[in-house]
Amino acid sequence: MSATNFDLVSTTRRDPQLLRVEWNTAANSGATSPYLLLAYHHDRLRDAAEHHNWSVPQDFSVSKLEDLCGAALTNARVGSRDLVANDLASDEHYRIRILLSAGGFLSVTASRTLPIPIPDPLAPSLWLPTAPSPDPPDFGLALLAIHLDTIATPSSVFTRTKTTHRDHYNAARSRFGIPPPPSPSSDEVLLFNENDDITETSIRNVAFARRSPLRWVTPASSTGCLPGVVRRWLLEHGRIVEANESELQKDGIVKGEYVLTFNGVEGCRLGQIQ
Repeated sequence: MSATNFDLVSTTRRDPQLLRVEWNTAANSGATSPYLLLAYHHDRLRDAAEHHNWSVPQDFSVSKLEDLCGAALTNARVGSRDLVANDLASDEHYRIRILLSAGGFLSVTASRTLPIPIPDPLAPSLWLPTAPSPDPPDFGLALLAIHLDTIATPSSVFTRTKTTHRDHYNAARSRFGIPPPPSPSSDEVLLFNENDDITETSIRNVAFARRSPLRWVTPASSTGCLPGVVRRWLLEHGRIVEANESELQKDGIVKGEYVLTFNGVEGCRLGQIQ
């Protein structure tokens, strides 16, 4: 595929409740931010551009990215006639999509998204399915119904970096009748690579309850999974650990087991293998 046929992507959320979340402030160099882990999105775009040998604008900084997000929000809100005097104080929730082209051009768009029904979007990562109470608490969202794919999705540069080339993900979703994003769905498909290693779902990183004592274990980066921003934060703060070789394989997935999923728009969400 030509380098001009796709863009790099990172997607975050704008949410006023993030202004009160201490770990999000810490990840933003101590400054409060309504954007979920925005500095991590900046880092991921830079890393992905290097992976593709693309140039990055010299002025590409976290503050520049925040300015672009703010402009995208204004455009979205003017377009929907929702503009109010104080943007950050308004109770509005947005999905922020950031694109970086091969030529170094950045574009940002904003669209409405549903609120997260809990104050801390990463709170589900603190729960583990331990006896005698294996059922999860109510985090306000229905469990995702996660279907193990029937066909391998080989690892490639397009699984290791997030891009607009998503044919392989959409094909996996279509095998289970799941519409392509951003259409909402409570169904998800769990992917595995050419070596039968579990990698991720179509739009989320994953972790499984394994080991003794029990831990959330996520596929290693060597499997070709996407290095998601929430995945990075959870690893850095010990909420999840990377799997050892062959620890998470297709044949070891059990129907009915709980799965921790995570991405830059939802935060963490629980699912269950079908």
